[in-house]
Amino acid sequence: MRSIVLLLAALVAPLTSAQAQSDAQFAQALALYQTARAGGSGQVERAVAAFEALVRADPSQPLYGAYLGSAMALRGRDAWMPWNKIRYTEEGLERIDRALAALRPEHGRLLLRGVPVGMETRLVAGTTFTKVPDSVFHRRAAGVKLIDELLRDPALATAPAEFRAAVNRASETLKETSR
Repeated sequence: MRSIVLLLAALVAPLTSAQAQSDAQFAQALALYQTARAGGSGQVERAVAAFEALVRADPSQPLYGAYLGSAMALRGRDAWMPWNKIRYTEEGLERIDRALAALRPEHGRLLLRGVPVGMETRLVAGTTFTKVPDSVFHRRAAGVKLIDELLRDPALATAPAEFRAAVNRASETLKETSR
């Protein structure tokens, strides 16, 4: 019996270590993304590269794809040439569309940093969709719908306070820009 427990512990240890490494990589990528989103254009390429690495490591994780798409759209924000602005933004939006299409019911139960993956994926998509110029990309209505769905989602009440605050900020920003 003891040997079975030791064998199971030996098998689980690498998984736990790999998960800890993945969580640390996600935290680092997220920090780069947040800096880039706040205007740190020098961090955009680093954020894209970090999320590309996460997507390569776990292509079944839609949240990584959504953040990658949003970071790619930031490339469009920072590009100098109009055709690059459009191309980079479209590439990012397509990546986000794929992430949304990959969401399954289990992503409502799978937690990353205490937040359901499906909810955070929709928040990233919704906030990105509402930030790109609607006259060119026509995504505002979809973004508003995603954020409204999050506000009505019963799981929001049990999500971490920081995530609930981010959803509320996104909603308030939409109200302010609609006036």
